[in-house]
Formats: sequence, structure tokens, C-alpha cells
Amino acid sequence: MANVQTIGYDYQPETGGGIYLRLRKKGDVIKIRLASTPVHYQREWEGKKQEKFAWLVIDRNEEDPKKIVKVFTSSVSIYLAVKGYAENEDWGDPTQYDLTITRTEESTANFYRVVPSPKKSAITKEELEAIEESHIDLLKLF
Repeated sequence: MANVQTIGYDYQPETGGGIYLRLRKKGDVIKIRLASTPVHYQREWEGKKQEKFAWLVIDRNEEDPKKIVKVFTSSVSIYLAVKGYAENEDWGDPTQYDLTITRTEESTANFYRVVPSPKKSAITKEELEAIEESHIDLLKLF
């Protein structure tokens, strides 16, 4: 049976904590570790088709180790920035370093800024376990 209760308007519902990681407004910043290769998909928005990309990521701002694995969706501009780092011989595989992504809204060409962390490391055993326990399948989601 569901947990149903009468509440007043003092109740504050939990926000966030879902599996999707989003940059909702100008100035939002996330620090992530890509934990998968990207999934490419298209969606229609206001009658126009949009190219989108999704990754399984580790949310470096999440304190609860059971909630660190998220789905991050992005536009072409973020994908191209990540692709640029991945193809650069000095940076290489983007699962080996963190990325800080900022919603700048400076222009349509520079809506987001993607900055790699110079500290390279493998995903930890605990993070790999969290990824496995999340049971998130990007192909099924998109």
C-alpha cells in the first residue's frame, strides 16, 4: 500500500536527487567524470529536430555515494568540446579526468564552457560499483 498522508502547505518536497544532471540557469556549474561513451539521439522541440548526446557520469558535487551516478544530456557544443579533448593526444580518453561545465550563455556559440581537470586518474573501484548498481542503461533511456 502506498504511503499516503494529509499535509499542509508547510511541507517541502525533496528536489533534485534524480538520475538526470542538468544545468538549468546561467552560472550553473557541474563537475563530472564521464563514465561511458556518448549516446547520440534526436528529439523534436518546437517543430525542429535537435541532435542531443547523453553520457553516464559521476557527479562530483553529489555527497551521497549512492547517488553519484547520473545521466548528463547535452547539446552538440558540449559534445564537440569533449570530442576535441578526446582526440587531443595530450588529453585523450575523457573518462580519465574530470570536466567542469559552466552554463555561460555568452552567445549561442558559447552557451557552455567545458574545462578539463589536469589531474588524471582512473575511475575508482567504489565508483565502478556505484555505476554497476545504478542499472542505468543509456540505450534504453534514449
